[in-house]
Amino acid sequence: MKNKIKIILLTLFIISQLGFSQEKEIPSSLEDIILKNGETKKSPIPMETMFGNEKINYLSIVNFRLGERSRFGYFGVMTLSIPYQNNDGFNELVFSNAITYRLNNKLFVTSGLQYHFLKGIVPYSGFQFLSANPKWLFVISPSIAFLPNTSFQSVFIAEYKPKLSKKLRLYTRFQGIYNFNLENSIHERSLVYLRTGLTLKKTSLGIGFNLDFYGSSKAKHQNLGIFIHRLF
Repeated sequence: MKNKIKIILLTLFIISQLGFSQEKEIPSSLEDIILKNGETKKSPIPMETMFGNEKINYLSIVNFRLGERSRFGYFGVMTLSIPYQNNDGFNELVFSNAITYRLNNKLFVTSGLQYHFLKGIVPYSGFQFLSANPKWLFVISPSIAFLPNTSFQSVFIAEYKPKLSKKLRLYTRFQGIYNFNLENSIHERSLVYLRTGLTLKKTSLGIGFNLDFYGSSKAKHQNLGIFIHRLF
């Protein structure tokens, strides 16, 4: 019953946020926009919900500089997974908050805290490579977590968003994560998420497929459904 209430509330929130804006060109969702006067504008915030056959998945990303000329910034990611039935798994909430330091235009040092639904508060540090434009996005982010065990995690994201017409774009994304416990030398968590659809202005709609692996046995869970991706 609690899961059904959460699903209804999340669905109402997503519906309330839909609607199409009037921008002609959509910038990258993770890179600051350079204005004509040389100033920077905070990058848009992508939010995505996938309604799958097994569960609902939610993703949001916040990325901005801490001052126009500062090398420091903030990078936050929240993921939420809610199965339709309580006996199909946990409500998975992971919320990562990192301060970033820009070494150059594409390479950053990251350090922060993550809230994990099983592990609690997890301090971590790493690097992030980010290359983005309206057509392509590449993110590679390896990191080391220090609690409750020392573990290595690597995140890779690639998006391809070519124009199909004056108003319409193709939207595709590959997203992969691999987490390895260094103290026990075992696989903890990995995933592959795929998205393909169409983008009109700031909203993308299409088909998504999630493949999740858990624990040393790499127990596999699949989720296929419809996703809605929106830039705010």
